[in-house]
Amino acid sequence: MSAKPNGLLTWNINEISNAVSIGTDDVREYFTDGRRVSFLLERRLAYEVEKGKLAQSEGAGFDLIDLQGRK
Repeated sequence: MSAKPNGLLTWNINEISNAVSIGTDDVREYFTDGRRVSFLLERRLAYEVEKGKLAQSEGAGFDLIDLQGRK
């Protein structure tokens, strides 16, 4: 099974900046560092793209469970 792109995740830098009280340059730097943003990205993919949920444990051999229960 191969995944095909089906959309775009977008982030509003100004809204994030205001919500967490940091400058837009810091938001941009954070969101372009994959090590940092992966925590947030996993959640958006699970909930918005797959309409599923996260694995019960960080130690699981998978990160997401889709709407049909596939890992």
